Amino acid sequence: MVKLAAYAFLGYCALRSVALFKNPEMMYEMFPAIDFSTKKSEGASLIALAMARALAALILACGMLSFGGLRGRFASLAVIFLMFYVNHVIDDLAHPPIVPVILTNVVVLVLNLYEAIAGGSLGKYSYALMQGGFGLLFLTEPAELVQDPFTFAKEGTVALMVGQKLGFAVGMILCMHAAMTLLKPPTGCVAAMGIVMAGMAKMNFVDTMPVPKPSIIAAAVCTTLCLIDLLRGGGEKPKTE
Repeated sequence: MVKLAAYAFLGYCALRSVALFKNPEMMYEMFPAIDFSTKKSEGASLIALAMARALAALILACGMLSFGGLRGRFASLAVIFLMFYVNHVIDDLAHPPIVPVILTNVVVLVLNLYEAIAGGSLGKYSYALMQGGFGLLFLTEPAELVQDPFTFAKEGTVALMVGQKLGFAVGMILCMHAAMTLLKPPTGCVAAMGIVMAGMAKMNFVDTMPVPKPSIIAAAVCTTLCLIDLLRGGGEKPKTE
Protein backbone atom coordinates (compact mmCIF):
# COMPACT_ATOMS: atom_id res chain seq x y z
CA MET A 1 0.00 0.00 0.00
CA VAL A 2 1.42 3.37 -1.00
CA LYS A 3 1.68 5.66 1.97
CA LEU A 4 0.34 9.20 2.25
CA ALA A 5 3.87 10.36 3.04
CA ALA A 6 5.22 8.97 -0.23
CA TYR A 7 2.53 10.80 -2.23
CA ALA A 8 3.08 14.02 -0.26
CA PHE A 9 6.86 13.84 -0.64
CA LEU A 10 6.70 13.11 -4.37
CA GLY A 11 4.25 15.98 -4.85
CA TYR A 12 6.43 18.36 -2.82
CA CYS A 13 9.57 17.48 -4.80
CA ALA A 14 7.77 17.70 -8.14
CA LEU A 15 6.24 21.11 -7.38
CA ARG A 16 9.50 22.58 -6.06
CA SER A 17 11.39 21.21 -9.06
CA VAL A 18 8.92 22.62 -11.59
CA ALA A 19 8.97 25.99 -9.83
CA LEU A 20 12.76 26.16 -10.07
CA PHE A 21 12.87 24.98 -13.69
CA LYS A 22 10.23 27.53 -14.63
CA ASN A 23 11.71 30.44 -12.70
CA PRO A 24 15.41 29.88 -11.85
CA GLU A 25 15.72 33.61 -11.19
CA MET A 26 14.00 33.03 -7.84
CA MET A 27 17.51 32.23 -6.58
CA TYR A 28 18.20 35.96 -6.80
CA GLU A 29 15.67 36.58 -4.02
CA MET A 30 17.94 34.80 -1.56
CA PHE A 31 20.66 37.41 -2.10
CA PRO A 32 18.89 40.79 -1.78
CA ALA A 33 22.19 42.65 -1.34
CA ILE A 34 23.39 41.64 -4.83
CA ASP A 35 22.25 43.43 -7.99
CA PHE A 36 22.33 40.58 -10.50
CA SER A 37 21.61 42.93 -13.42
CA THR A 38 25.07 44.53 -13.35
CA LYS A 39 28.08 43.35 -15.35
CA LYS A 40 30.01 42.98 -12.10
CA SER A 41 27.59 40.27 -11.00
CA GLU A 42 27.57 38.28 -14.24
CA GLY A 43 29.55 35.45 -12.65
CA ALA A 44 27.26 35.31 -9.63
CA SER A 45 24.23 35.24 -11.93
CA LEU A 46 25.67 32.38 -14.00
CA ILE A 47 26.35 30.34 -10.87
CA ALA A 48 22.94 31.10 -9.38
CA LEU A 49 21.13 29.93 -12.53
CA ALA A 50 23.33 26.84 -12.90
CA MET A 51 22.74 25.95 -9.26
CA ALA A 52 18.99 26.51 -9.69
CA ARG A 53 18.90 23.93 -12.47
CA ALA A 54 21.00 21.51 -10.43
CA LEU A 55 18.73 21.97 -7.43
CA ALA A 56 15.63 21.45 -9.56
CA ALA A 57 17.02 18.21 -11.00
CA LEU A 58 18.21 16.90 -7.65
CA ILE A 59 14.92 17.71 -5.94
CA LEU A 60 13.01 15.83 -8.66
CA ALA A 61 15.48 12.94 -8.42
CA CYS A 62 14.89 12.84 -4.67
CA GLY A 63 11.15 12.64 -5.24
CA MET A 64 11.68 9.60 -7.48
CA LEU A 65 13.05 7.74 -4.44
CA SER A 66 9.54 7.71 -2.97
CA PHE A 67 8.83 4.83 -5.40
CA GLY A 68 11.19 2.77 -3.27
CA GLY A 69 13.89 0.20 -3.93
CA LEU A 70 15.60 -0.28 -7.27
CA ARG A 71 12.73 1.33 -9.16
CA GLY A 72 13.14 4.54 -7.18
CA ARG A 73 16.93 4.58 -7.48
CA PHE A 74 16.90 3.92 -11.23
CA ALA A 75 14.33 6.70 -11.73
CA SER A 76 16.42 9.02 -9.59
CA LEU A 77 19.63 8.21 -11.47
CA ALA A 78 17.82 8.74 -14.79
CA VAL A 79 16.98 12.31 -13.78
CA ILE A 80 20.53 12.90 -12.56
CA PHE A 81 22.16 11.58 -15.74
CA LEU A 82 19.80 13.67 -17.85
CA MET A 83 21.05 16.71 -15.93
CA PHE A 84 24.64 15.64 -16.63
CA TYR A 85 23.87 15.32 -20.35
CA VAL A 86 22.17 18.71 -20.63
CA ASN A 87 24.90 20.49 -18.69
CA HIS A 88 27.96 18.93 -20.31
CA VAL A 89 26.81 18.06 -23.84
CA ILE A 90 24.09 20.56 -24.74
CA ASP A 91 25.16 23.63 -22.74
CA ASP A 92 28.90 22.85 -22.53
CA LEU A 93 28.85 23.65 -18.82
CA ALA A 94 31.42 21.82 -16.68
CA HIS A 95 29.02 21.44 -13.77
CA PRO A 96 29.13 19.13 -11.92
CA PRO A 97 32.74 17.99 -12.49
CA ILE A 98 33.24 14.74 -14.38
CA VAL A 99 35.73 13.66 -11.72
CA PRO A 100 34.71 12.72 -9.11
CA VAL A 101 30.96 13.43 -9.33
CA ILE A 102 29.90 11.92 -12.67
CA LEU A 103 32.39 9.07 -12.44
CA THR A 104 31.08 8.12 -8.99
CA ASN A 105 27.49 8.18 -10.28
CA VAL A 106 28.49 5.82 -13.10
CA VAL A 107 30.00 3.39 -10.59
CA VAL A 108 26.88 3.55 -8.42
CA LEU A 109 24.66 2.97 -11.48
CA VAL A 110 26.67 -0.15 -12.31
CA LEU A 111 26.34 -1.40 -8.73
CA ASN A 112 22.57 -0.90 -8.87
CA LEU A 113 22.44 -2.84 -12.13
CA TYR A 114 24.40 -5.60 -10.40
CA GLU A 115 21.89 -5.59 -7.53
CA ALA A 116 19.03 -5.86 -10.02
CA ILE A 117 20.63 -8.98 -11.52
CA ALA A 118 22.22 -10.69 -8.53
CA GLY A 119 20.19 -9.36 -5.61
CA GLY A 120 21.55 -8.04 -2.34
CA SER A 121 21.82 -4.44 -1.20
CA LEU A 122 25.03 -3.23 -2.83
CA GLY A 123 23.21 -0.72 -5.03
CA LYS A 124 21.17 0.64 -2.14
CA TYR A 125 24.10 1.26 0.18
CA SER A 126 26.38 2.59 -2.56
CA TYR A 127 23.73 5.12 -3.58
CA ALA A 128 23.18 6.21 0.02
CA LEU A 129 26.92 6.45 0.66
CA MET A 130 27.54 8.49 -2.49
CA GLN A 131 24.74 10.98 -1.91
CA GLY A 132 25.31 11.23 1.82
CA GLY A 133 29.06 11.64 1.37
CA PHE A 134 28.76 14.32 -1.29
CA GLY A 135 25.96 15.93 0.71
CA LEU A 136 28.02 16.27 3.88
CA LEU A 137 30.90 17.66 1.81
CA PHE A 138 28.69 20.33 0.23
CA LEU A 139 27.27 21.26 3.64
CA THR A 140 30.74 22.41 4.70
CA GLU A 141 30.67 24.97 1.83
CA PRO A 142 34.24 24.42 0.57
CA ALA A 143 35.38 26.95 -2.00
CA GLU A 144 36.93 24.23 -4.17
CA LEU A 145 33.55 22.75 -5.06
CA VAL A 146 32.56 26.06 -6.62
CA GLN A 147 35.91 26.98 -8.14
CA ASP A 148 36.42 23.62 -9.87
CA PRO A 149 33.58 24.08 -12.40
CA PHE A 150 33.52 27.91 -12.14
CA THR A 151 37.15 29.00 -12.29
CA PHE A 152 36.22 32.70 -12.22
CA ALA A 153 34.83 32.41 -8.67
CA LYS A 154 37.90 33.81 -6.95
CA GLU A 155 38.28 34.36 -3.23
CA GLY A 156 36.31 37.37 -2.01
CA THR A 157 33.97 37.53 -5.02
CA VAL A 158 30.19 37.49 -4.77
CA ALA A 159 30.24 34.65 -7.31
CA LEU A 160 32.08 32.41 -4.85
CA MET A 161 29.78 33.38 -1.99
CA VAL A 162 26.66 32.61 -4.05
CA GLY A 163 28.13 29.29 -5.12
CA GLN A 164 29.00 28.28 -1.57
CA LYS A 165 25.60 29.17 -0.13
CA LEU A 166 23.67 27.45 -2.90
CA GLY A 167 26.13 24.57 -2.62
CA PHE A 168 24.88 24.17 0.94
CA ALA A 169 21.37 23.74 -0.50
CA VAL A 170 22.71 21.07 -2.86
CA GLY A 171 24.26 19.28 0.11
CA MET A 172 20.97 19.44 1.95
CA ILE A 173 19.14 17.76 -0.93
CA LEU A 174 21.80 15.08 -1.34
CA CYS A 175 21.46 14.22 2.35
CA MET A 176 17.71 13.92 1.71
CA HIS A 177 18.56 11.35 -0.98
CA ALA A 178 20.51 9.33 1.57
CA ALA A 179 17.65 9.45 4.09
CA MET A 180 15.08 8.36 1.50
CA THR A 181 17.34 5.50 0.39
CA LEU A 182 18.07 4.12 3.83
CA LEU A 183 14.63 4.61 5.39
CA LYS A 184 11.24 3.62 3.96
CA PRO A 185 8.28 6.01 3.92
CA PRO A 186 6.95 7.51 6.06
CA THR A 187 10.11 7.45 8.23
CA GLY A 188 12.38 8.38 5.34
CA CYS A 189 10.06 11.19 4.27
CA VAL A 190 9.96 12.62 7.79
CA ALA A 191 13.76 12.43 8.04
CA ALA A 192 14.21 14.06 4.62
CA MET A 193 11.78 16.87 5.44
CA GLY A 194 13.55 17.34 8.77
CA ILE A 195 16.72 17.98 6.79
CA VAL A 196 14.82 20.50 4.65
CA MET A 197 13.46 22.40 7.63
CA ALA A 198 16.84 22.44 9.41
CA GLY A 199 18.59 23.62 6.26
CA MET A 200 16.12 26.42 5.63
CA ALA A 201 16.41 27.51 9.27
CA LYS A 202 20.20 27.67 8.93
CA MET A 203 20.02 29.70 5.72
CA ASN A 204 17.41 32.07 7.15
CA PHE A 205 18.77 32.65 10.66
CA VAL A 206 22.51 31.95 10.38
CA ASP A 207 23.24 33.10 6.82
CA THR A 208 20.48 35.76 6.87
CA MET A 209 19.31 34.55 3.46
CA PRO A 210 15.56 35.13 3.03
CA VAL A 211 14.09 31.77 2.05
CA PRO A 212 11.11 32.32 -0.32
CA LYS A 213 7.78 31.96 1.50
CA PRO A 214 6.37 29.43 -1.02
CA SER A 215 9.32 27.16 -0.19
CA ILE A 216 8.60 27.40 3.53
CA ILE A 217 4.86 26.82 3.10
CA ALA A 218 5.35 23.83 0.79
CA ALA A 219 7.87 22.27 3.19
CA ALA A 220 5.60 22.82 6.18
CA VAL A 221 2.59 21.22 4.47
CA CYS A 222 4.61 18.22 3.28
CA THR A 223 6.23 17.75 6.70
CA THR A 224 2.82 17.83 8.38
CA LEU A 225 1.39 15.19 6.04
CA CYS A 226 4.43 12.97 6.49
CA LEU A 227 4.20 13.25 10.27
CA ILE A 228 0.49 12.41 10.19
CA ASP A 229 1.26 9.31 8.17
CA LEU A 230 4.05 8.31 10.56
CA LEU A 231 1.87 8.78 13.65
CA ARG A 232 -0.99 6.75 12.19
CA GLY A 233 1.34 3.84 11.41
CA GLY A 234 2.28 4.60 7.85
CA GLY A 235 -0.69 2.89 6.23
CA GLU A 236 0.86 -0.59 6.58
CA LYS A 237 -0.67 -3.31 8.72
CA PRO A 238 1.42 -6.18 10.08
CA LYS A 239 0.66 -9.50 8.45
CA THR A 240 -1.28 -12.00 10.54
CA GLU A 241 -0.96 -15.75 10.45
